[in-house]
Amino acid sequence: MRILRELLLLVLLTAGVGAGVFAVWYWWPASSSNDAQTRQHEKSLLGRAEDTFREHVREQVSLDAVRDPEVTQVTSAIQARLAPSVGHAPYAIEIFVVDSATVNAVCLPGAIIVVYSGLIRRLESPEELAAILAHESAHAVHRDAMQALKREVGMAALLSLMGGGQDALTGRLLQRLISTGFSRQQELAADKDALRVLGASGIDPGALAQALRHIKPAAGEDLRVLQYVSTHPGLDERVQLAEAAAADWDGKVLPLQLDWAAFKARFRFLR
Repeated sequence: MRILRELLLLVLLTAGVGAGVFAVWYWWPASSSNDAQTRQHEKSLLGRAEDTFREHVREQVSLDAVRDPEVTQVTSAIQARLAPSVGHAPYAIEIFVVDSATVNAVCLPGAIIVVYSGLIRRLESPEELAAILAHESAHAVHRDAMQALKREVGMAALLSLMGGGQDALTGRLLQRLISTGFSRQQELAADKDALRVLGASGIDPGALAQALRHIKPAAGEDLRVLQYVSTHPGLDERVQLAEAAAADWDGKVLPLQLDWAAFKARFRFLR
């Protein structure tokens, strides 16, 4: 699949920006008596690193993204319904759909969300897709992708990659992010935010439970293509959390007036 190939070889990062960021880190004292100031410095540096990652990730992802207006109009309509309740993301959230048999959705650095048609194949309503997008949007708001990369190698090592000339290692880090996903704590936090967003958007939070049930592998399925399952731990626990939220929700359902069958028919891998 081209998008994964490109991400593996991704990021000939801007040397000037990267070197400047690394220089700030290098001259910043290793030990600081002010923990709040230390965290603020780290947040600032991580943000600069993400600025650089974002443009390269977006450029590569867009190469394989479906441009069919009947597809993009549906994702845009769902995003518009969710947006008022999602919260403030560091970047404008962008959603790309890739026509592929892979069952996955992922939030990459820079609030870039990629959804594969293999996952859409399993969903039975636009509300279920809204639940997946609400979850990935929560990752964007929390900047989980960069936090995961920082956890892999440490802040100093991550920023050193920004100096250029280490594309292969950077690509491997992004590959690891895609293949391993986020921590259990990050996933549960994203679920809780997603359930809040769904309820505030007039969508029954139970849509997340339904989506997760439909993504769950059947007996004998090839787990290699079920990336969303392998990178999201505790599926049953997450279903129970969503069901509990749905039972407590007393809002009014506002159906997404979208032709789900027509939407799914646009994908080659769903035929």
